[in-house]
Amino acid sequence: MDKRIFLLGVAMLVSGGLSWFYFNSIMPVGTPNMTEDETSAFNEAQAVNTGLTNISQMVAGLGFFIALISVGLRRRNKGGVGKPVTQKPAEI
Repeated sequence: MDKRIFLLGVAMLVSGGLSWFYFNSIMPVGTPNMTEDETSAFNEAQAVNTGLTNISQMVAGLGFFIALISVGLRRRNKGGVGKPVTQKPAEI
């Protein structure tokens, strides 16, 4: 497991999750008897908030997959393992 890639994935997962919670908590709320301008501004604010929520969900999802993939990564040894060993023939 490569720890740097794992930590990157966890950081993306945490930041995406926290921003998703934040954007869900500040969701714009409409009121009855709004004027047409207020309704238009409300719809625009809701669309922006929904877009930011979707982006944060994608960041969290990518972070999860990066962390998951990093568990399967293995570092390759340079040298040591895998070199052919040649032995001298026994003298009689």
